[in-house]
Amino acid sequence: MFGPLPALHRFALVLAALVVCVGIGFWLGAMPEVPLNLRVGLLAGAAAGVAAAFALVHDFHHGYHQGHVRAARVRRRTH
Repeated sequence: MFGPLPALHRFALVLAALVVCVGIGFWLGAMPEVPLNLRVGLLAGAAAGVAAAFALVHDFHHGYHQGHVRAARVRRRTH
């Protein structure tokens, strides 16, 4: 989704996605109105965080990493 990022930025993005999703899972597991166990909420949040992190940093354009990038066309002016 975000394209090729430096390793530090990818790590920060993955960590942020995991923290947010595990936090939401903790919140859902701690609410008495939601019939979820705290452990199930944390596991569901971690699974959602892994899926979100994969979707955020994965490059879905096939052929990009294999060197199949098209060269830009350049028009040269002839005077």
